[in-house]
Amino acid sequence: MHLFYSTSVTNNQITLHDEEKNHCTKVLRKTIGDVVHIIDGRGNLYESRIEAINKHDCLCSVLSSTPQFGTHNYKLTMCVAPTKNSDRFEFFVEKAVEFGIDEIIPIRTDNSERKILKLDRIEKIILSAMKQSYKADKPVLHELTDFADVLNRPFAGTACIAHCYEGTKQKLSHILPHNSTVCIAIGPEGDFSEQEVSQALAKQWQAITLGESRLRTETAAIAAVHSVYSFFC
Repeated sequence: MHLFYSTSVTNNQITLHDEEKNHCTKVLRKTIGDVVHIIDGRGNLYESRIEAINKHDCLCSVLSSTPQFGTHNYKLTMCVAPTKNSDRFEFFVEKAVEFGIDEIIPIRTDNSERKILKLDRIEKIILSAMKQSYKADKPVLHELTDFADVLNRPFAGTACIAHCYEGTKQKLSHILPHNSTVCIAIGPEGDFSEQEVSQALAKQWQAITLGESRLRTETAAIAAVHSVYSFFC
């Protein structure tokens, strides 16, 4: 089943625009009368029929809808410092979406190596991963944000920070049974600064360990996402 994406859903009609329209009608050669499946990024899957094809758009009528398609039973926000090699951060985003994630907050830290992020490209990776993994709920991608500002945001669930310094740390498996709404922060290759860790702990963030191995940023982030996914799924 091929999935297409559109947020233009009104009165039981859906419009596919530009790239989605081209993929549907030119690459897959779908035509008027064919049935296609469309996700809206808000958790809904629509079985639809193509009614008209124009230069830039493809108009479809809704035959049936499935709410909460491919959704998960937890809320996960990942705050991750983008890696110097952008491909590594993009790999994390792709895999995180495949497992299931609700928000991605790229963070700027004291030891960050990357200060600029191409959000348009990452949005495309998110969309592609959604369709590949049969998910209809689109994760929220935030702009690159100072970690200090993230610490000042209100958060209803359990907030965690993974770091490599000595000190008391909990395993995620010990935290997750108490809250299915989780925020996890992963620092850059040089780790968070000691000051950042202290500031997080002062804000009641919980220090966590992801195991004995020293992991790359994207590996640690994927491991954290998978740990949450495995616990609840």
